[in-house]
Amino acid sequence: MIKDEDLKVELIRPHGRGGQHVGSDTGVRVTHLPSGLAAECDTERSQHRNRSIAMDMILGGLTSVHYR
Repeated sequence: MIKDEDLKVELIRPHGRGGQHVGSDTGVRVTHLPSGLAAECDTERSQHRNRSIAMDMILGGLTSVHYR
C-alpha cells in the first residue's frame, strides 16, 4: 500500500491540440518520492481519471519484476 505522504501530485496542462479544454489543468503527474518513479497522464478530460491512471502506472512500476 502506498502512503499519501510518499506521493507528490502535480497538476499539468494537457499537451497538444484540444479545442476548448486545452486551458484547463486536467493532466496529473504523480511521483513516488521514495523510489523516484514518476507517471504522467493527460489523456482524459477528468482530473480524477487521469490521477487514477497515473497511480496505476506507479503501482505497476513498483510491482514490476524489472524494478526490483
